[in-house]
Amino acid sequence: MQFSQKTILELFDSSQKTFVVPVYQRAYSWETKEWGVFMNDIIEQIKGDNNYFYGNILLETINPGIEYEVIDGQQRLTTLTIFMRAIFFVINERIQKGEKITIKVKAKEKIYFKNSGNIKLRPVDYDRACYDTLIIAGKDSYVTNTPSQNRIKEAKSYFIKELQNEKTISIIKILDKIEKTKLTCIELQGKKDSALMFELQNNRGKDLTNMEKLKSFFMYQMYVYSIPNETESNITYISDIFKLIYQTINDLKKLNEDSVLVYHCNSFLGGGYNYSIGDIKRIFKDGKDKVEWIKSFVQELHTTFSNIKKFEKSNDSYALQLEKLGIPAYIYPFIIKGYKYFGDNKDKLSSLFHLLEIVVFRDNLINSRADIYSRLNNVLMNFTEDLNELRESFKNRFNDSWYWGDSNVQNYLNGWIGTRILRYLFWRYEDSIQSRGYKIGSCEIENEQIEHISPQTPTNGEPLTMGYEVDENNEYDEEFKSKYLNCLGNVMLISGSHNASIGNKPFVEKLNSYMSNPLLKQQAEIKQFISGNIKHPKWDKTAIVNRHKIIFDFAVKTWGFDNIHM
Repeated sequence: MQFSQKTILELFDSSQKTFVVPVYQRAYSWETKEWGVFMNDIIEQIKGDNNYFYGNILLETINPGIEYEVIDGQQRLTTLTIFMRAIFFVINERIQKGEKITIKVKAKEKIYFKNSGNIKLRPVDYDRACYDTLIIAGKDSYVTNTPSQNRIKEAKSYFIKELQNEKTISIIKILDKIEKTKLTCIELQGKKDSALMFELQNNRGKDLTNMEKLKSFFMYQMYVYSIPNETESNITYISDIFKLIYQTINDLKKLNEDSVLVYHCNSFLGGGYNYSIGDIKRIFKDGKDKVEWIKSFVQELHTTFSNIKKFEKSNDSYALQLEKLGIPAYIYPFIIKGYKYFGDNKDKLSSLFHLLEIVVFRDNLINSRADIYSRLNNVLMNFTEDLNELRESFKNRFNDSWYWGDSNVQNYLNGWIGTRILRYLFWRYEDSIQSRGYKIGSCEIENEQIEHISPQTPTNGEPLTMGYEVDENNEYDEEFKSKYLNCLGNVMLISGSHNASIGNKPFVEKLNSYMSNPLLKQQAEIKQFISGNIKHPKWDKTAIVNRHKIIFDFAVKTWGFDNIHM
């Protein structure tokens, strides 16, 4: 282990030196808050004579004097090179406008970016093309596809904008101050020293994620508990597994790494839904074979991340329906367990997703303040390969709890339903009534709204018009308003423009507009329920009751636990 103090210029000023960010490290994570602190620190520094200190950089020596892996400090080094690119951009911009600036930008670029084909800083693999384009080559545009790539691009734009507000003399002072800035460079030999120092190191610009803390903890514990001649290989093993995990993390679109970690622990450690790093450490310390415990845990964790990636890419119809409903945190552990037990068995996975879709629908429909998490914890812990047993567990647990049981689901279907879940219900209903062989799929309607066939209120204070069930005062009676106006039989999907165009017009005009709709069959089928005839139709309680029964029966069957084919 070697300690040395260098200036920024000394750190980079070698034609052969390369700093590589290993893929098991997090990608670039600094954002506006950290960029602002960095910029303000620099501005403050040029106002005084004191030297600026940039903290400690931990490096693992791969090839002395040539290649180093960045164990800690990669956020600061990456930000530094982005900032340098912004400085050179602004200087070139001003030179092109005719300013006389003596700084030789090309020579500086060789120091900080690329010299004779040797690139000075290599971020994680999946961000290199973006970094090379925007920072090394200094190009203006790059189509980003990961959050870290977005941050690299946005950081460059941020610093350019800030520096454009500075006078040229200030920019020259900033460059000089940066190059004279000192840092302590700690060079480590091998994974053993790296694991030890990373766990003890506290000098970081942004809080580590729980995944990073766990990786650091596990690598350090391998240092503590491994047989001496196996220490290096055990730490390397953990490093390699996390490398695979971080490659997968970069492909996840909907979940962050810490959420997946929690769901993984919910699935396999048991006992709750809010695991912390402290909980994992406690369980680890209670175990017997510490080395094998860690290896098993990270192997399973890698499998979980890979399976979450599979789920995000799944085109199973029930998986897609879950996405539309919005997947609550308590559902992901069931998904993780499902992939563990069923592998790539599409039929069993689809049945699991179908079952979970029913659970989430009921939860969203009831929207109770009761704690569904704790009520389902035992169901999760007892879930193995038996889907029939899982279905019965859900069914019994929900009916025992009443909140999400069959009778309360029917109560809610007969009453007022929230707009979001009502829209979901009617899209599923629409799919069920479309012609054989045709599915509505992912179609959308413009400014989607819920239409009340018997309108809720008259337009502009005018009385209700012809075709609705009103009293002698042209108003709804109290029974109609409480039992019929907002029930399933009186509402349906409609576009915003369509809704605005019909308002509270006579029912015959509404009916004609429904029947002319080319997409939604639920509008065209209204004519099947009307009282009277097609020339003089009426939308009354009888029509609403008949339509309500059809949709109610559909919903009870669709979101009933006995409707799943295992």
